[in-house]
Amino acid sequence: MPRLDHLQTTLPAELLELETWLPWLSLPRENGKVGKVPALPRAGVLRPIDCRGAGVTLAEAHDLARRHGAGGVGVVLAPDLGMAVLDLDAPLTRPAQTLLRDVAGYAERSPGGGVHVWLGGSLPRNRRQAGTEVLGSGFVAVTGAALGGRGCALGTLGPVLEQLGVAPPAAAPTLADREVLTRLYSAANGARARGLLETGDWAGPGYPPASEAELAAARLLRFYCTDPEQLARLMQGTALRRPKWQQGDYLERTIRHALELGGSVWRSPAA
Repeated sequence: MPRLDHLQTTLPAELLELETWLPWLSLPRENGKVGKVPALPRAGVLRPIDCRGAGVTLAEAHDLARRHGAGGVGVVLAPDLGMAVLDLDAPLTRPAQTLLRDVAGYAERSPGGGVHVWLGGSLPRNRRQAGTEVLGSGFVAVTGAALGGRGCALGTLGPVLEQLGVAPPAAAPTLADREVLTRLYSAANGARARGLLETGDWAGPGYPPASEAELAAARLLRFYCTDPEQLARLMQGTALRRPKWQQGDYLERTIRHALELGGSVWRSPAA
């Protein structure tokens, strides 16, 4: 497993800032290959988990991996994270070698001997063709075994999709704040959403913790708006607002969590 200080001085800054890191275990797959399975401790032992919405900081994941004898650490990707990975299987084919040469961005050897190139950009659905995969969601092991001469900056997703002949994902339409709320309140769950956002009434007597109500509100708004700044502005205008939001990055982390959980988003009927 790579040392923590090595990862901290090798990886792109965007990777280091994520809180979607997890240890992984090497477990056999039905096809006879070995998978890198994300895990967290349960009763003192690392157990495989459903990684969607899970994760900790790099330092925490590395400490867990070290203490529990994991194979290494990796990152949980989600479409709203703004990051993707070009995964080239080993042995690299000639087209894969050409793609690697033409694509900029931090690249490292994967645990299986292939290459991962880290890219900036959102990909709603993973794409695979002939030993090459572009991942926008799922778990990706990180080794820190950087390929020389490529630097530690993220590459760009768009040119990779163009070279693979994949149409870039359509951008979600941008709605004004008022229209986001109008559409939300007119939806099937509109009465519930209005009660939460305008009165702070989440579930009547026996409210769940405030943090759960805030995450639920962010998730409701996220269907119509995936811009973090707009989400923060909309959240600040709700009855849920409380002094804690002005302390540190609490609201920012709530919104980031809502985005990282992913899910469908509103699309214009004409799109």
